[in-house]
Amino acid sequence: MRAIRVFFVTDLHGSELCFRKFISAISIYKADVAIALGDLAGKMVVPVFDNGNGTYDCNFLAQPIHLNNKAELDQQLTKINAIGFYPYLTDKAEADRLRTNEADVMKIFHRLINERLQHWVDLADEKLKDSPAKIFMAPGNDDPYEMDEILNKSEVMMPCAMKNVDVLGYEMITVAHTSPTPWDTPREWSEEEMAKNIDKLASTVKDMPRAIFNFHDPPYGTMLDYAPKLRNMRQSAGETEHVGSKAVTEAINKYQPFLGLHGHIHESRAAQRLGRTFCVNPGSEYGEGILRGVILTLADTKMKSYVFTSG
Repeated sequence: MRAIRVFFVTDLHGSELCFRKFISAISIYKADVAIALGDLAGKMVVPVFDNGNGTYDCNFLAQPIHLNNKAELDQQLTKINAIGFYPYLTDKAEADRLRTNEADVMKIFHRLINERLQHWVDLADEKLKDSPAKIFMAPGNDDPYEMDEILNKSEVMMPCAMKNVDVLGYEMITVAHTSPTPWDTPREWSEEEMAKNIDKLASTVKDMPRAIFNFHDPPYGTMLDYAPKLRNMRQSAGETEHVGSKAVTEAINKYQPFLGLHGHIHESRAAQRLGRTFCVNPGSEYGEGILRGVILTLADTKMKSYVFTSG
């Protein structure tokens, strides 16, 4: 079996710039397989106020910004989109109403999430329609369930969450959920639920030495799951702790697949073996518009090489 090149990224969090870099990098890196594993949704809406006189105002990254015309507006919208936020054109009257209507705010937020993902699907279907690479995409714990329907309609990006899919001779099973977080995100399981669902998926694998565990949650107690320690929901400077899934660690030690692909913890860009399983988390720096990834060259059941990338 010839060696294959896998390009793996995670935690794009709505960054238009990072997604465009992802689809461009597939051909640049000559990838046979490209995988984007959650989280796909961004985290914030940025109101942009139309002043009604051809000028606009917004507050972006804690800075008040005045835009004198439509050209400046378009430039600002590009900056907001680039780092994964969602600009929302509004006026002061609507903003005042929304301040006391959380339900409508959430409707707008979810609509913008879905519109961005649909745009990504359309862009990938256009730009990658002639690509020879196999391309997979899955949500993560931050992603609302309605996003699945949009992913399922892509012509080139194959959805893989909670499935066993063929990856050029390797079996890949994917888990988008994570163990519980302090933020009560849409896709979380208890460690017991995580173990049960991993076992269910693992039972479909016919050749475990050639299996890929594409799990958003990294294994607990490794170099892949260090995050800043929280005190009163604030990061404690200089202190870190393990925050991955114990069920994922136990499953990898139990089944010993060939490869573990992980994300979720942006700060833990690392690779580590658990027994015979090579595990990797490429990290994420989407907020800077930087696409972090890893190129893995697989030769049968051996990891021929791996290279972390930043672009």
